[in-house]
Amino acid sequence: MKKPRILIITFLIFASFQCFGQEYSSRAIDGNGFDSVFQNMESGNFSGTINGVLIVRDSENKESLLDFQGSYAKLEIEKDEDEVYDVSYKKYTGKTTSGKTEIKYETYAYANSIGIEFKGEYYDLSLIDGACDLVINGLEYSYESENSAEYLIIRITKEIELMNRYDSKIRKAIKLLPNSTLVIAINRNKKL
Repeated sequence: MKKPRILIITFLIFASFQCFGQEYSSRAIDGNGFDSVFQNMESGNFSGTINGVLIVRDSENKESLLDFQGSYAKLEIEKDEDEVYDVSYKKYTGKTTSGKTEIKYETYAYANSIGIEFKGEYYDLSLIDGACDLVINGLEYSYESENSAEYLIIRITKEIELMNRYDSKIRKAIKLLPNSTLVIAINRNKKL
């Protein structure tokens, strides 16, 4: 009687791994690195601006358009004391025109994360983990540089689900929708 029970338990364990792997793989793709002028910096704080729109669908299926029109942004470069995969974490932060909503984008090694403070709760998706070699599927990024500034261009090409924190009473999700585009301009010469 024990043998069928062991087989069933083994099957359920492998099935759960398969389900988790499929969900994770649909949210992540291989990373190619970040071609930023700040990539090899160990530390520093730089000011900038953010422009664009972010289209968000909340847990009640209601869409909101968040606008960023020359709003405040910054880049904080935080040294990784252990230098496991990268010399530092690059943390971009920007606020909507109204100042009510904040977006955070972070890179480390070949991985990235995105988060948003939305209606009083923080939602995010982070692939900065043990291996740091995957990026968010549906989030395209590119860097354009000139003498005084670097432009990080973020485009949402397919729905990206962000979850609120585990310590929240109720787990909820929001989605970043396609056609959302943000341009974060960081002044290369103006440290905070």
